[in-house]
Amino acid sequence: ILIDLASLGSGFEMIFSLIYSCNISLANDKNLIIMIDEPELHMHPTLQKRFVDYLLDISKNVQIILTSHSPILVKQLLKNKYVKLKIINKDNGIDEIAERKLSYLSANEINYLAFNYSSIEYYNELYEELMFINEIEGIRRFDNEFFVQKCKLKTDYPEKGKENRVTKYTYIRNAIHHSGSYDEITDEELNAAIIYLRSCFQQ
Repeated sequence: ILIDLASLGSGFEMIFSLIYSCNISLANDKNLIIMIDEPELHMHPTLQKRFVDYLLDISKNVQIILTSHSPILVKQLLKNKYVKLKIINKDNGIDEIAERKLSYLSANEINYLAFNYSSIEYYNELYEELMFINEIEGIRRFDNEFFVQKCKLKTDYPEKGKENRVTKYTYIRNAIHHSGSYDEITDEELNAAIIYLRSCFQQ
């Protein structure tokens, strides 16, 4: 069965045109620079992964410059040590991607570093990573041994209806996990808390 390329969608059309151009260039021993702007606009997440695998493969012979707003693409590209990632900031120009704190690749952390997007999922990951690094099990024990004893914070936030039981950062963690029993955390509070938790990795 012959299927017209245009009927497959713009994502497939872009990939096939890229494959064709790359093969023609390499067959004629030509140097090739590929520049692609936001390919994720035309691709399903599964196709994005296959597309990145292809780019990484052909990058052995060609130079590729790719711009994207997709944390999926950024996360997949970060797995390759030869890929150089830069953040284009309208205020500060071009910067290196900020330091990662988590011991694994996290789309939530990439969203924060590349797009300045604070999420409750990223807060949870930071909180749990600090528990893991400090080898402390249990929320209350971690709150006391890390935030109170090590970081010298006060337990001036409620837990389970009782006043002055936990620190601010465990309160936020509990509010995320048990939203019906706690006051809603504002975006400003969440962002400030993420900044603080990231600073804790240096302690």
